[in-house]
Amino acid sequence: MSFLLDFTQHRARVLMNAPISCYNETILTSEVTSLKTAYIHAKLRHPHHDAFIVENGQFTVFGKTIHVLKHDYDTVVDLAHHHVLPGFHDSHLHVLGIGMIRGIFSAAGFARIDALIEAARNHPADPLIGRGYHESQFTPSRSLVRTDLDQISTEKPVIIYRVCGHMATANTVALQAAKQLGHPLPADPDSFDLESGIFKEEAIEWLTRIVPHPSHEQLTHELLDAQAYLLSLGVTAVGSDDFAIYKMPFEPVTDAIEALDAAGRLKIRLYEQANLPVLEDLQRFIAKGYPGKRFNRYRIGPLKLLADGSLGARSAYMSQPYQDRNTRGIRVFSPERLATLVQTAMAAGMDFAIHAIGDQMVEELCELAETFPEETRMRHRHSIIHAQLARRDQIDRMQRLNLGAQTQPIFINADLPVLPVALGERMRDSYLFGSMLRAGVLTTIGTDAPVESPSPFENLYVAMTRRSIRHPELGVFLHDEALTFDEAISAYTHLPAYLTYDEARLGRLKAGYRADFIVVKGLIPARPDSLLQTHVLQTYIDGECVYQRPE
Repeated sequence: MSFLLDFTQHRARVLMNAPISCYNETILTSEVTSLKTAYIHAKLRHPHHDAFIVENGQFTVFGKTIHVLKHDYDTVVDLAHHHVLPGFHDSHLHVLGIGMIRGIFSAAGFARIDALIEAARNHPADPLIGRGYHESQFTPSRSLVRTDLDQISTEKPVIIYRVCGHMATANTVALQAAKQLGHPLPADPDSFDLESGIFKEEAIEWLTRIVPHPSHEQLTHELLDAQAYLLSLGVTAVGSDDFAIYKMPFEPVTDAIEALDAAGRLKIRLYEQANLPVLEDLQRFIAKGYPGKRFNRYRIGPLKLLADGSLGARSAYMSQPYQDRNTRGIRVFSPERLATLVQTAMAAGMDFAIHAIGDQMVEELCELAETFPEETRMRHRHSIIHAQLARRDQIDRMQRLNLGAQTQPIFINADLPVLPVALGERMRDSYLFGSMLRAGVLTTIGTDAPVESPSPFENLYVAMTRRSIRHPELGVFLHDEALTFDEAISAYTHLPAYLTYDEARLGRLKAGYRADFIVVKGLIPARPDSLLQTHVLQTYIDGECVYQRPE
């Protein structure tokens, strides 16, 4: 079925180079966005609206179809009674990481380690880099170790990351190559083990120095590949940490994104979460004038730091030891070093968005925020990324301190089997996203892709049902923490725009806002199960159709 009255060709298209009409094959100039386009017969959440007009990339009129068609317009798009939603704004992921992982060995989906080994043997890359395994996928359940990777190759380096990216395993050849570079071993002896070949958190950098830096062309390809994928999922804006994907200076990454933006090939709105854990790098970043810098679709956002690890790797920093390990996890920064980085960034006008999963790391971020004058706290829009093990008693404190929470409900997919093993009874103080939102904490939704799938519909399903898609047999986890459809959509659209200071222009289907919206098929808001069959038909940014699903 055609959704545009003068639609003549049906095929998927992601618009990377020149503006190309979604409703015909005519190559147009940028004046396409100046057209007044009436979209009619839409399903909107407003009970009295089913149509709207877009002009100059902005919503101008909403109402009933019969009334909207009385306004001036140049062309009409019939949406055939499909749902229209604001474009999704994934508050935290890694665009470059999505592109990178789509070009390396995928360690996901193997039920047996020997099957993973056999598949990896046939991969031509040298060095061979892989990512994506979760120990719960294996029978029996365990992490990859050096001797597993030695079975893949004894001639080339092999490094395979756990799905979270906070833990990596190396084969003997990779360890020998790293040693030959002459760098001292990581300072924290708990962060690596040469016998098992397992490295965690900052210790991973000792390994990855053997991996060549990507070229400008490779970075460009990976960014565009990731963008195409995200647009097909209805994601129109992202908070993206791209500096940490490759262990290299930030300049090649910013140069690649800026070049795409300048050429009009960056369609998605990319708000950089600048991962700069080394003070000298942060100072260089500030000296070059990056804080607050705005291009077209690319903007520089907060200082991003990884303050602890992950639950699965048992490196999230906890107030009490894990149930199954005699460790509290890893604190990446000393309090003094963390405060210095944050104060340096704030002096340059930057907010912070700090990864903290363990309850003790959340506690230390609250303590840091309490050192700021109240006026400073309220002026900035700081946030904790993940906050998945924040305790109930910490939620009101986060609200009082004006600390937002960038959450990932979709983590329940993989973590639900891990929670009772790692936390025991403490699992009831985890993933309290409904409580956060209702207590007044600025709570947003993202995926942390490629750690998890970037699919908004899978994420919404988990947020609304509190069920794991991978492990449905485990049932509902803390039902009272489920979000309603409208709460989840708000946390995926308008609330992330607040973190980027765009709450008056992005994230709503409302006159005066930018026309970032998606047309979807299969959605029944009252039935969360329908989300798993929902797909995007069209994605629009500034009124330009940047993705169309093939018929």
